[in-house]
Amino acid sequence: MPHRLVVLAGVVALAVSMPACGVAAPARDSVSQQLRRDSEAIHALGVSGVQARVVTGEGRQVLAVAGSADRRSGAAVSAQGYFRMASTAKTLIAIVVLQLAAEGRLSLDDTLAGALPAVVAGSPIDAEHITVRQLLQHTSGIHDDLPGYTTAEEYLAQRHELHSGGS
Repeated sequence: MPHRLVVLAGVVALAVSMPACGVAAPARDSVSQQLRRDSEAIHALGVSGVQARVVTGEGRQVLAVAGSADRRSGAAVSAQGYFRMASTAKTLIAIVVLQLAAEGRLSLDDTLAGALPAVVAGSPIDAEHITVRQLLQHTSGIHDDLPGYTTAEEYLAQRHELHSGGS
């Protein structure tokens, strides 16, 4: 299936959001050029197709594609393609949390009540005893109520559904 051969490569564009971390934002044209170069570099590593999208600090969307969506036909990756992020967002969030821990801005042993008081206020979860580490290890006991699939048939039936929030 062509959609399985295409990789969403938004990760390459994380540097564009670096102004929040104290790094100057690149000029408009350089964002597009860098994203295109990064997408082509990922394709050159052997990924059959890449679609990368960035929203700059000013809210402008930048898109780059490289490679093919279907290795047999050679069809190009669509700039309007949609891809399931699935658990990719969990990895990106874990990277940021580990960076914050390395900077000493939080500890993996912080509780949710201490780290996110406004988020867990009034929540039925035991925020006083669940740690950031447990969240990253998926051992907190918090149930994921998002719709999902566990079989190939469920994937085929649900693959075009859109869900907001969650990962």
